[in-house]
Amino acid sequence: MKYVVFFSEKDFSSFKLDQSAVLKDWHYAYINSLKILRNFIIEKKPELIIWKHTTKISSELFNLTPELYNTQLLSIISEESLETWQPIHSKHHYLPDSFSTVEILNKIDALLCLNNEEIIESEKAQRGLISNIETLKNYIKEKGEELTWHKNKMIFRENRHSSFIYLLNNGLVKTSRMDQLGKELITGIYRNNELLGLYGFQKDPICPETATTLEATKMYRILYKDFKEILQENPGLSLDLAQHLTDTVSRLKSQLLEMAYASVLKKTSNTILQFADDLQNPDFQGLKISRTDLASIAGISPESFIRSLSCLKKEGIISIKGKNINILNSEKLQHIT
Repeated sequence: MKYVVFFSEKDFSSFKLDQSAVLKDWHYAYINSLKILRNFIIEKKPELIIWKHTTKISSELFNLTPELYNTQLLSIISEESLETWQPIHSKHHYLPDSFSTVEILNKIDALLCLNNEEIIESEKAQRGLISNIETLKNYIKEKGEELTWHKNKMIFRENRHSSFIYLLNNGLVKTSRMDQLGKELITGIYRNNELLGLYGFQKDPICPETATTLEATKMYRILYKDFKEILQENPGLSLDLAQHLTDTVSRLKSQLLEMAYASVLKKTSNTILQFADDLQNPDFQGLKISRTDLASIAGISPESFIRSLSCLKKEGIISIKGKNINILNSEKLQHIT
């Protein structure tokens, strides 16, 4: 939400601000207390402050509210003060107090347009410094839209257009497809700090799978359009992403070979090992994934998966308490054949 603040003893609400094409979508705050103004600047970060108040703009105010250095400031001053007026910073402007409604609206229009241009240029410069995937993740966290889903909520659906790239902040998400008989086939599990939705680089690609939360999940997302522009501006990121996708394909090939030739016990142990870091964390509260979903990841029936868990438990390799699985001997688990 974007704000313009009027700091004055006088109520500016009589101006017909919606007559301006630039201003009609903005929100306005009329403030006459310096304390309220400081709090508003910190919380709402207004784009423009119009100052027509008996309180002088002081260096102390800037020390207490450094956000003012990056905010457009328009002082309304008397005709007598024009010759002695001095700007406080490069974004500090003035307007004589004899202004008309048209003049102040034009001035506000110009300053907001200027501010938008500066923001766009700043974002372009920032996007031009995204040289690898980790920097991309930081950018998505800072600039992306924040979303929160409860457990078992669908993020996007198979065979639908997708307009976003997602980054998991915390939670757990599964991707899946439906076979011709209507059976769900799990294609992936995504955890904290992983990217989701890399399905192509054209406009609004088709999702080849459905994404569903397995627990309460917080994510960030940016538009595919913005993602494509970032790639075009950062060849280093494109190479890093190409390597990431190559590694993903190699891992999937290994999983396909394992599903074709590995024993049921090996498939079960490798599925558990996918969650090894979580399972060996003393603060871990247990897997939020059902045995059916774990069996689907392993590529075996739920009955076979449960029997394999029992075998691993008897060998002292894992422990099971309720729905929770804990790894007791990760070395033995890795060497299951």
